[in-house]
Amino acid sequence: MKKILTLILILIFSSILSDQAGNNSSVLAKNNISAPTLYSPDAVGMSSSTLSRIDSIVKEGIKERAFPGCQVMVMKEGKPVYDKCFGNYTYESAQNVKPTTLYDLASLSKTTGTLLAIMKLYDDNKLEITDKASNYLTFLRGTNKENITIKELLFHESGLPAGLPFYKLTIEKNNTPAFLAGIKDTAHTVKLNSTTMKYKPDWVSKIQGADFQSQVSDSFYISNRFHEAAMQMIADTRLNSKAYVYSCVNFILLKEIVETISGIRMDEFLNKEFFVPMKLSSMTYLPLRTHNKDEIAPTLKRDFLRNGIVQGYVHDPDAAFLGGVSGNAGLFASARDVATVYQMLLNKGELDGKRYLSAETCHFFTTTTSPSRRRGLGYDKPVPAPKSSPCCVDAPSTVYGHTGYTGTCCWVDPTNNLIFVFLSNRTYPNDGVNKLAKTGVRTKIQEVIYQSMKCI
Repeated sequence: MKKILTLILILIFSSILSDQAGNNSSVLAKNNISAPTLYSPDAVGMSSSTLSRIDSIVKEGIKERAFPGCQVMVMKEGKPVYDKCFGNYTYESAQNVKPTTLYDLASLSKTTGTLLAIMKLYDDNKLEITDKASNYLTFLRGTNKENITIKELLFHESGLPAGLPFYKLTIEKNNTPAFLAGIKDTAHTVKLNSTTMKYKPDWVSKIQGADFQSQVSDSFYISNRFHEAAMQMIADTRLNSKAYVYSCVNFILLKEIVETISGIRMDEFLNKEFFVPMKLSSMTYLPLRTHNKDEIAPTLKRDFLRNGIVQGYVHDPDAAFLGGVSGNAGLFASARDVATVYQMLLNKGELDGKRYLSAETCHFFTTTTSPSRRRGLGYDKPVPAPKSSPCCVDAPSTVYGHTGYTGTCCWVDPTNNLIFVFLSNRTYPNDGVNKLAKTGVRTKIQEVIYQSMKCI
């Protein structure tokens, strides 16, 4: 009798596991994604038990409402040794984060998208980093920005401001809500408010039309004239000293350079040169063209510009008003696809037998740093002062990568042949307080990864 009961229990348990595996497989199949083989950390010099501490760090972060859900991936020697999803799309939702869930990469788009395009053009001898941006961008000629170089844009030493309120071009005069007055970086510091913007009818439309092609969000289209006006705002803005100032404007200009040289939109260029041949089915700008909204984690319950949930549209206002394909933000992806891009870079430009960039170009861009040592050529870097560093204390100086405002990061360590990806939507329901940064979840996870290599 005991044997029969035991057999029944085994069959029931096996059925449950089979259903769970089947559900996961169907999700992967639907998105044309193969589940990667997960390798034992111990086989590549990492402690499995130490690495498992990532689980408790993430769960504590969700408990503290630093983010509703996330994806975490660790690659060692080209092998995935940790690949997990946690939590839900929102605190109220029962929709679980899956391996195929797309996240808004925010500024991680700078290195995962824009910088890749710049590296490819450099690789093909179509630009030099010492070139003046004005060689390609006519609207900078005859201004005090005429001598800004591509290298200065990459180092964030151009003298351009951190950001510009492009959206103000579209709102009625004196319509800026009082709570925004005096705030320089409205894109990242505003809090939710009941005030609804009053837009100029010749700049904004609820219906797409010949003069309103770019979509900002649901029933929100922007005039075709907006792009040129935004570029003119950059040309007219005050230029500061060449000291280091992290600036989204720098990468907005880099995207313009990519499109001027290539003759096509940057998203088309990246699809052609990287994303499609690399089979990155989740990595895309304007994700609603290819994915359902419920496949994408939302980033805001309501923002001050769009007055509704932001899901499937880029969180960053500048990128949104520029049509969703911008140099500073706009890219969406899963953790697996992000890891694949950086594995190609770690492999010195090669992936699965195909070469995407030369080894020389990869080495040049991932190892060159500014004289101040604060930044690489587009990449962020660890800094000696722990409180100022975006990385954990044990991260070597060779590490390169980037973070994103929505709660993302990817760090590549060529010294240890290591990649760490963390994607979340920490900005949901609002981005007023950055609990993810305050709790240090990303750096804690990164520290555990390095500790796992010391335990062997």
